[in-house]
Amino acid sequence: MAEVISKIPYLSLIFKSKPLEQMIWEELKKRGYKIGSFGITYSPKTIHIWVDESESYYNEVKDGIKKTVDEILQSKGYNSYSVNITKYQERKDYELNVAEKKEKTVLESEITKKLTNLNYPFNMVQADPTEDTIFINMEGSKKYYNEVKRDVEQIAKEIAESNHYPGYKIKVTRVTVEVRATDKGSQIIPAIAEGLLSKKEYKVKGVGYKSKPLIIMISTSIQSSDLTAKELGMKIDKEINEYLKSEDILSILGDEKVKVIVYSMDKKKIN
Repeated sequence: MAEVISKIPYLSLIFKSKPLEQMIWEELKKRGYKIGSFGITYSPKTIHIWVDESESYYNEVKDGIKKTVDEILQSKGYNSYSVNITKYQERKDYELNVAEKKEKTVLESEITKKLTNLNYPFNMVQADPTEDTIFINMEGSKKYYNEVKRDVEQIAKEIAESNHYPGYKIKVTRVTVEVRATDKGSQIIPAIAEGLLSKKEYKVKGVGYKSKPLIIMISTSIQSSDLTAKELGMKIDKEINEYLKSEDILSILGDEKVKVIVYSMDKKKIN
């Protein structure tokens, strides 16, 4: 059996198994740990677990929880994550005072009016006086977003200052398209993302794709000037293509061609 498994491409094994998040969550629940929340971040690569109940319970179980998670990571050969166990704190919503409510209303109203008059497509303007932050979510293509982001930031900053609310941080984001259940990319990408992000040797920072035509894009932390960059790019390319040729994935893709692009940190193609 071990010999058979060894011949299955690495990413195909991940595709056939439960996602890492599900494995961790189910095992912690099975062992009776009272978990308030759980999540994985990729910059830096960290598994976050928040423990419910009292301080004494947290101190009693935190080492056992970490040991459980470490065992799961080791069983999958994952070595890029740190594990962070903290006590869960229920967030109590803060109620704005009269002055903060006025500040929020003025900023949101004035920025919305200005962006509308200048024909900038957006779907949200939100001011948070408690954090001195204004959030603006833009619509349109990534190229358009990159072109107007700084202008929109400047507009919001000038409006805040002209209304005597200096010091605000402006965070301009972009609307992202939701993945449809029938999207082929959405069915094959999770295993690629989990597999490549979870091992240090791949130096992968991000995994994305475009649907038409289907292009898989991998971003890494290696510079193109690094003598091993090309070797790393080809290694990742080979790993993905072996996965794409597996029976499970061919049954999803059919005759559709897939292009793989591996980028260095300085945005150069290295495969």
